[in-house]
Amino acid sequence: MSRIIDFAHDDATRLDVSGGKGASLAKSARELPVPPGIIVTAEAYDEFLVPLRKQITQIVRESSTEDASAAIQELVMTTDFDPGWIGDIEAALERHGLSDHAVAVRSSGTMEDLPGAAFAGQHDTFLGERGAESIALAVRRCYASLWNAHAMKYRDRLGLDHLQASMAVVVQRMVEVGAHEAAGVAFSIDPVRGDLTTVLVNAAFGLGETVVGGEAEVDEYLLSRDGAEEREVRVAHKPQALIVVADGGTEEVAVDAALADRAAIEQADRAAVAQLAVRAEEHFGFPQDIEWAITGGELFLLQSRPVTRVAARWTRDESAERYPNPVTPLTWDLVEAGFHQSLNHSFQLMGLPPFGDKWFAMRDSFIYGNQTAVELYGGRFPVAMFRDADAIREALPEIARRYAWVQELPVQWMRDLDTYLLGIGRLTHEPLNDKDVAELWDHVREISDLGTDYFLPNIAISLTQSTLYKGLLTLLQMGLPADQAQGVFDQLLAQTDTKTGQVNDELWELSRTIRATPGLLEWLDAVPSAEGRVDDLRAEFPGFMRDLDGFLARHGHRELDFDAYHPTWVEAPHIVVNQLRVLAHREEEAQASPNQLRAQQAEVERRVLDAVPDDMRYFLQEVIRLARAYTALDDLEHYQTTRLTLPMRRALRALGARLVEHGALESRDDVYFLHVEGVETAVRDGSAEALAALRPLAERQKAVYVAATRSDPDWVYGQSDTAEVPTDADLQGTAGSPGQTEAEVYVVHSPDDFPHFPAGAILVARTTNPAWTALFYQAAGVITESGGALSHGAVTARELGIPAVMSVRDAMKRLENGQRVRLDGTQGTVVLV
Repeated sequence: MSRIIDFAHDDATRLDVSGGKGASLAKSARELPVPPGIIVTAEAYDEFLVPLRKQITQIVRESSTEDASAAIQELVMTTDFDPGWIGDIEAALERHGLSDHAVAVRSSGTMEDLPGAAFAGQHDTFLGERGAESIALAVRRCYASLWNAHAMKYRDRLGLDHLQASMAVVVQRMVEVGAHEAAGVAFSIDPVRGDLTTVLVNAAFGLGETVVGGEAEVDEYLLSRDGAEEREVRVAHKPQALIVVADGGTEEVAVDAALADRAAIEQADRAAVAQLAVRAEEHFGFPQDIEWAITGGELFLLQSRPVTRVAARWTRDESAERYPNPVTPLTWDLVEAGFHQSLNHSFQLMGLPPFGDKWFAMRDSFIYGNQTAVELYGGRFPVAMFRDADAIREALPEIARRYAWVQELPVQWMRDLDTYLLGIGRLTHEPLNDKDVAELWDHVREISDLGTDYFLPNIAISLTQSTLYKGLLTLLQMGLPADQAQGVFDQLLAQTDTKTGQVNDELWELSRTIRATPGLLEWLDAVPSAEGRVDDLRAEFPGFMRDLDGFLARHGHRELDFDAYHPTWVEAPHIVVNQLRVLAHREEEAQASPNQLRAQQAEVERRVLDAVPDDMRYFLQEVIRLARAYTALDDLEHYQTTRLTLPMRRALRALGARLVEHGALESRDDVYFLHVEGVETAVRDGSAEALAALRPLAERQKAVYVAATRSDPDWVYGQSDTAEVPTDADLQGTAGSPGQTEAEVYVVHSPDDFPHFPAGAILVARTTNPAWTALFYQAAGVITESGGALSHGAVTARELGIPAVMSVRDAMKRLENGQRVRLDGTQGTVVLV
């Protein structure tokens, strides 16, 4: 490859060739008004560095960061380029019409877009350069800036190898903005206020570096995304402007006093900048932060990068389904780090930019989601590609290239599953009795690390399932009336084999054993719950218990609650027995066999595919296949994730007991009310005083947790809803499972309410999980306060053919046991009758 390429070169959009800025500009130049330029590739830097690598390695090893930075920068600046280098630059400038223009020479590091790494501002830019020799010197200075002390410290903090970092350099024609003209930045959303419907534009007179650098006051304009509506205009006092000077470089000049307090750009230009920011978002498929400039009445895009930090708005919208109840501090600390690692690993896999903030956070023992981030990253569906059949045909090669990983991920995940399961087996059987406190804590961290490694791609699985569902429904809506498309969609996905379905089949088989065992059902019916009676059950009906023990050996890791503080099925077998009692009372209705249902589904699929043009048939068939595959994979992923709970509870029981022995806790389960940082500090210190300091910490956190179990969390954190909840108004949620029904409701708060659920009632709950499945067989319908079409409650309801409405705020407060409602799972409504 040539050491110098232009923006149109086939490889110019590659991060390893052009660095972050260069790749972004090359992509932008495909469709957006980007000034022409060339890229000195990262390969050119690597060639330049070859004779210096050994010396640099020695300097880094033997010097402080500051001393190493100074020494390496001097080395870079005093090492000659190879002969012909100046001539190569001169020829490239001539070839691309840049010889007679001032140019910007911008560092473009190859690590700029790594997950969790934001190198913006770490490296140098030089403006107003003219002539090959001046530009070559600026390129060398960009190379040297890779070794800025602050850039080296940043790489050290991220654990990145200095010699793996490389540097491309962008040489781009300067948009020579005059002192009476303007430049600045714009965001296709408003990251300051977390408003995804508003474009934020900043502007100043002269070059935009004053805006980017935050060195002076700038105008701020808030506009609608189409630029037609101005929501707020703030004009700053701008007495100075940065401009390019004729002999190279830039200088600051005074702005005409009559202009200083006027808007830098008029309304029409403000609208044009807003529209350009949104065009950049549509081009890249993600909200963008752009640099722009206007000169001679022409608007240019100078740079575009993804917006990855936004003002957080903490709500229960995203978290109420996953984390319906309070969570203990230790469980959350161990989970949170792994979750956020998975988040950015999954985003990288999916071609999305890394997220630089928290997605979930604990507030008063409840987990809240950053709803702005959810809206920012969620639903990144390629709308333009699915606009119509012609658009899909045109985009098929791009879809195949961009989404090849969707086909590969299930195979890779299954391959890596063996490593995880072998690790679970090893850690579950590791002897703990002879371990001291520090060794037990290391064992806990080892279990956590295993889970973190396993979970890395799992968020991508859930997000991809959602995207595939949206894609399939969009395709069906192109060829079917709206009222038919959803029904066909449901039929195509109804018979997906899932792990939960397999577990449910085994529960049914055990319920048949109950009916077939003389006296067993009557024995179970003697009291509402089997709690405290399992040992008696084992003595009275050993044959049934052998079958139940086998079931629990296979599936006993299934959770009653996300929090490891709570026991699983194998530790609370009465919960399973209560479910089985419910199923044993249910008459199994005559229904089609699984093979008959699959045949019906195959016939629906055949009819759909027969109606599709030949050149689109394989694509639709593949979307159907992948939607089913990811439905099963998402369910299996959750099933296998919960295996981690058993070795974790075993380890924390042992650690808690050992801390009780040291007087650091009152009871072993109080270990859950500590934070990771506190345990780490005390355990590494090891002194009696350090361990004893854990006890008051646990007591305080436990009090907070207990108080949370007796309260309802704010839906938006910090915004208490003090208004009285209306009980006489109809409710609106989201469609979960189609159909209508009218019946009395029954509110279920926890598995303790399972034995009291009346057959034929509508189940009302905050959320559900697989432990609730038996209730669905008794229920006429389902209402939950959280979740959507992919939630456990919605999926299970669709499998059983009962209507469900999800995300009904305050449903558990607004509905009372015995109250009669009409539920419409197609429209997502609940009407009081």
